[in-house]
Amino acid sequence: MKKEGLRRHLLWTLVVLLALGLWPLGGWHTLLVCRVLGFAFLFAMVTVAWNLVALSGLISLGHAAYFGLGAYAAALLDHYSGAQVPVTLAVAGLSAAAYGAVLAVAFQRLRAASYALATLASVEIPKVIADNWESFTFGSLGLVGTRPLPTISVAGFAVDLSHNIMGQYYFLMTFLAVACAIHALAIHSRWGWALRAVREDERAAAVLGVDVFATRFTATVLSAALTGVCGGLYAHLMGMTEPDLVFNLHISAMPLVFAILGGRFRWYGPAAGALVLYSVDQLVLHPWLPAGHAAVYGLVIMVILLFFPKGIGSWPAPRS
Repeated sequence: MKKEGLRRHLLWTLVVLLALGLWPLGGWHTLLVCRVLGFAFLFAMVTVAWNLVALSGLISLGHAAYFGLGAYAAALLDHYSGAQVPVTLAVAGLSAAAYGAVLAVAFQRLRAASYALATLASVEIPKVIADNWESFTFGSLGLVGTRPLPTISVAGFAVDLSHNIMGQYYFLMTFLAVACAIHALAIHSRWGWALRAVREDERAAAVLGVDVFATRFTATVLSAALTGVCGGLYAHLMGMTEPDLVFNLHISAMPLVFAILGGRFRWYGPAAGALVLYSVDQLVLHPWLPAGHAAVYGLVIMVILLFFPKGIGSWPAPRS
């Protein structure tokens, strides 16, 4: 990327971050909007994590497995041991990463549609276990009463994240900023170039000394860990976890749609797609068109694909 283009992207990023950070302080918000945007930040993190695998040329439809495992790991650890939230989130990420490592090894020879279908099927394994191991997971009834997010200290001020919606807003925005930073470093690092090489031509990449398996294995494990942390956050935010909620295939489809419409090859594209589309769906289409919002949502997606084939993150495009 040219320096001029990079400066422009950084400027736009700074403007967006300032807008998201200062907007609630101006009194132009409602708690509902902050709540919706908080969940938009959460699903933007899932989308950013999903794109790490996509950058290597693989399309995953199994991220609901990592999300659900993270949610259950956090909820069960909280229920049985009363562990603090940072511990439950760490275990959530590690649990999902372990499953991601198993799948990366098992599916290392699969590509394209075969890989996508295999990852889609992988969601059913933890879901069936959670659904039927009633003595441990409480089965289809789910696990309720998960401890909310704790009170944290920011610049000497105590912020109760369990009830403070604005506090949750900034907390989740911070998590998203960290995820985007990891995504940006991945894209522009030596490992990021290896991901691109593997995506474009595996054989040529191998000839140049790129370890194809190790590159994709690392991407899958890191992606799974980030998604698992998101699942853990979701469990603490909702206070409940049930199989149909956290292993929902909608969670696997969302990052695919958000990343493609946001722009998979820009470091900020997946997050931009998630923030725009989730917010529009929840704040505009659902309230105004409760019966027909899905049709309008589909129309919005088609318009974006027609006018921004590289995603909304491609506008404004940097000059060559």
